Amino acid sequence: MTKRDFLFQLQRTLGGRLESAKIAEHTAYYEEYIEIQVRKGSDEEKVVEALGAPELIAKSILNAEYDSKPHLDETTFYSLGTRLKSVCGDLGGKVGRKARDWFDRLK
Repeated sequence: MTKRDFLFQLQRTLGGRLESAKIAEHTAYYEEYIEIQVRKGSDEEKVVEALGAPELIAKSILNAEYDSKPHLDETTFYSLGTRLKSVCGDLGGKVGRKARDWFDRLK
């Protein structure tokens, strides 16, 4: 597999799952790594082969990105929902009623 193929598959696998800036950051890292190894005299295809499947690398990246973000627990969701219900109630009218009904069905 060539560097171009590797980077394309990595981008494609990450696409829609990360912000485009993050995808570009990770892609640039691997592109630079491959270029450095090639400049040191390694064969491009062997460097890419040693990295492994871009899909597995993407999965590792996604797991690391997910683990680095704070996770909301059930209590946080409930308090956010209660606040939303209050705000929607302040709207009044048909929209407020629909929002309150929707929230009440979540309980």
